[in-house]
Amino acid sequence: MSQRTKSRRSNGLMLMLYQRPLHPELFNILADVKVDRRNYSADVWLVEGGHVLTFTVTDAGAAQAGVPAGTTLTEVIQMNGEPMSEQGLMESLLCRGERYHEVDVEPNLRYMVSTQEEQLSATLFEATKTEILDYAAKRELIVGETPVDPISGRGAITSVLDVERRANELHVHSFHLFEDGYTVVKTQAFMEVLKKRVVADK
Repeated sequence: MSQRTKSRRSNGLMLMLYQRPLHPELFNILADVKVDRRNYSADVWLVEGGHVLTFTVTDAGAAQAGVPAGTTLTEVIQMNGEPMSEQGLMESLLCRGERYHEVDVEPNLRYMVSTQEEQLSATLFEATKTEILDYAAKRELIVGETPVDPISGRGAITSVLDVERRANELHVHSFHLFEDGYTVVKTQAFMEVLKKRVVADK
């Protein structure tokens, strides 16, 4: 195994889920998208080596779901992902191999995520990168580049975010391509405000 691969595997991406917003000054934001829907609002940030997704239930969403207005979920996926704070931290896991995780934060507020990590040959990595960037250009997706770090020797990282806005839910698909180890990490996150169930009197 090459040193590049060893280095990449030892770092990995960490997924953290918070039940609160995080301050933008904690991150180097490369690009951002604001989403406003009747039942929720969201901020999607492409940051160096990862992304941040903040989903907040609006007054209308709270009335529909029966959860407190302003309830917030924040997904952070980043390199060397040591939790920035334990406050509000609900979940923390490495994006290794293939994973699926689902959380009902409130009775009618749901978070689901799937992650897939692949290590490719150099040729296949370059072909995959070209394919993803072509797809991003056609769809006008968010693209960001984290340059080579001359101090640590970490290679460049290319990231793409595909944000799908729906009435009650937000889907965010991400692609993070690491030159170190020729590694591609794909994630799909879903945050959804459900309708509260009405139980009939017996």
